Amino acid sequence: MAKVLVVDDEAGIRSAIRRTLLEIGHEVWDVPGGTEALSLLDVIPFDLVITDVYTDAVDGMELLVRIQQMPVRIPVVVISGGGYASTDDVLDMAKNCGAAATLDKPFTPRQLRETVARVLT
Repeated sequence: MAKVLVVDDEAGIRSAIRRTLLEIGHEVWDVPGGTEALSLLDVIPFDLVITDVYTDAVDGMELLVRIQQMPVRIPVVVISGGGYASTDDVLDMAKNCGAAATLDKPFTPRQLRETVARVLT
């Protein structure tokens, strides 16, 4: 199965995503922000990154752009429950910047599984 990196500043969200993906056989790492994510991306060949938009100094949008600049293609699923802008605006921006998929928070385990399966095929 896939190596998945989950980036979200909310521990409960990271835990729920981790649990859902482990149940279907994926290897999962999780970190609270983009800074830690970039460090892991330097040493682990991830197959997928799932990131919230609003995290730390390196937010989800910057992380998406920096991943796209890497020599290896890694699909990114961007998640958001809103913040400074509406959820729809933020997720539309993520799609326009190259996100493989987006999910509105809150999402169900089924929506997560279906999105991950679609992106990884």
